[in-house]
Amino acid sequence: MAGRHQQHTRVVAVLLLGTVAIVGERAIGSNAPPPAQAECIPGANCDVMPASARAYAAMCELELGVAPTVDCGLGVVLPITVDGVEVFEDPGLHVCEDASLQIGDCMPGSSLQRYQATNRDGTPRPDAVWVSFCRHDGRDDVVDFDMPDSVQLIGYNYETGATCFFESGDNSPWTSVDEKNRLLGVLPGPDDPEFDQAYTVPGVQCVRCHQADPFNHNPWIKGARLPEDPRQPVLPVLPGPNPPYYVVGGGDWDMRTIHIDGNGCLGCHRIGMETLAEYTGDFWDPNEHMPPHNPGSLAADYDELVACWTNGPENTPGCNWVIPPAGECDGGIVGADYPYASDRFNRGTGDDDRSSAGRWRRPGC
Repeated sequence: MAGRHQQHTRVVAVLLLGTVAIVGERAIGSNAPPPAQAECIPGANCDVMPASARAYAAMCELELGVAPTVDCGLGVVLPITVDGVEVFEDPGLHVCEDASLQIGDCMPGSSLQRYQATNRDGTPRPDAVWVSFCRHDGRDDVVDFDMPDSVQLIGYNYETGATCFFESGDNSPWTSVDEKNRLLGVLPGPDDPEFDQAYTVPGVQCVRCHQADPFNHNPWIKGARLPEDPRQPVLPVLPGPNPPYYVVGGGDWDMRTIHIDGNGCLGCHRIGMETLAEYTGDFWDPNEHMPPHNPGSLAADYDELVACWTNGPENTPGCNWVIPPAGECDGGIVGADYPYASDRFNRGTGDDDRSSAGRWRRPGC
């Protein structure tokens, strides 16, 4: 395992150097992704997502180690400030600095925690990481009902891209809110039968919002910093413009994003246009924030992406649908025959989150 991790570190260095070349010189042609291997199966694993959270945790353990037992009181709080002063009462939607980009939530008391992945015998898994999100929700007025607080988990393997999403179940038996509006509580671990009450397997494709990679970054979520290194957010920043990514048990999920060869916005990371639409719909202007070192300098590149998204890659010369590398699969360009195109997102307009070809299986599955 250590050897694999060292190899991954060397690959990361190459990717970072490649990022500078793409952004600095706007390289074209040689950086175009190849066609994806249609028959490649990440991890050679055809298993579908099980019905229970405990069964899913067991499936994820091979790639990610044991899912952590979450103690919301040990997480790093996302600070909420108004006029530069931290507040502990909900000031209202869009009132605070760096509000959530999901309807402008400013409720204090949410927290993040990062966990070094471990095997069942306690040995570390340097290739994997887990993150928990204890969210004290303040969007009740918008949705017109009591939005329950949530505790969610994401696990990620840096080398293979294997990812597991655990949605919040009914965590009310274990959580409470203190006098400073902080969500507290210790949740059941994966060996506890009550894990199946505290968490659920995803009922929708999480990649509709977590498109570029598993970890969605925005000013609100990045307010939580690692105590041992405040230069880093608690939520991991994946290295390189094209990190591996696939969902364990989600072999028929729509993993596509759009790609324009030489586009400066894609020199550091993929961009999920569905995610971007949610952020811009909440009054976030990319040209006021990106790229971080010179906001607005890639406005023309951003306009290219918006035009491709609006018109569709099939109608935009030089723009393609791509899928990320995953396990031993290289990823790359996919065409109209991509079997997992969602009917509901990625420009789909239907009501079904699954693709119309959702029962299609790769050869060998």
